[in-house]
Amino acid sequence: MEKLVGLERLTYEKEVTAPFTGQFGYRTLLNLFWAIGGLAGSIVLTVSETLPLVVGMALSVLFIQAFYMPMHESVHHTPSGGNLKLSWLDNLIGQISGFVLCESFTGHVTSHLLHHTYANGEKDPDVLNSEGTPLQLVGRTIAGAVLYLLTPFLAFFPSLARLFPKNIRVRFAQREKIRGPETAKVVQIVATLHVLLLIMGTIFGYGKIVWLLWYLPAWIARYWLVLVFAWLPHRPHKETTRYRDTRVFTFTGSTFLIRGHDYHLLHHLFPRVPHYHLRSLWKEMAPHLDAQGARIEGSAARQLLNIRETSS
Repeated sequence: MEKLVGLERLTYEKEVTAPFTGQFGYRTLLNLFWAIGGLAGSIVLTVSETLPLVVGMALSVLFIQAFYMPMHESVHHTPSGGNLKLSWLDNLIGQISGFVLCESFTGHVTSHLLHHTYANGEKDPDVLNSEGTPLQLVGRTIAGAVLYLLTPFLAFFPSLARLFPKNIRVRFAQREKIRGPETAKVVQIVATLHVLLLIMGTIFGYGKIVWLLWYLPAWIARYWLVLVFAWLPHRPHKETTRYRDTRVFTFTGSTFLIRGHDYHLLHHLFPRVPHYHLRSLWKEMAPHLDAQGARIEGSAARQLLNIRETSS
């Protein structure tokens, strides 16, 4: 396929993506419901000692990380299909999912849209979390989990930040500067609600639930999410052009494991396409992406070789 430019390229991309956008997101609702049901079930079975604590914690991690996809889809208004009358549904799904993930959905909207606008650039808040090695991400996640508990108090006692290594303080300060003061305020409100929930849960005898079956699993889940949705698709976080700021990187089982975001480049190009349609869109658009010089790696690169050989 020849490289398309200008209006011809835009027209082609609009025509190919049109069938994958604008529908009501039943699958996103299903994703939310099974995550809620699974988390609730794992907590009940663990508290009743039907499941060992370690198994219950592992299941909590599994189900909590599943809340990310409904939250992420809500940022891009795919549950409502872009219907303005249903925008309240996007917000509801996002707020519920974000709360379970120890995340402000409102704050995440700002951060995530900045990420799309400035991917891999100086104004991309995700780079501060995901650039580096998986081991470095572990350290940042641990620091994030501890700092999150201090968030309600930092406004009154800024000196508490000195408890953390200088490089961690610098990274968090840079992130807050990029996200802006308004986002910092809403994050602080949600973090305060989370801390109050942890305190009250502990006081009233639900410490096992709030700490071991929710808070700790939530941050383990967040590490996994940063690893597969930010670090893996964007590494080495250097290129910033439209077709190369992220990539298509597939391997056996990757679509199931990363829920369509092994085709993460397509998400950045066409964020209104739900994650469960990205693989189908790839099949339609692979030669076009190749002609544009996109980053295509793993088994997807081998698929392209077969396509070239067939068309030649």
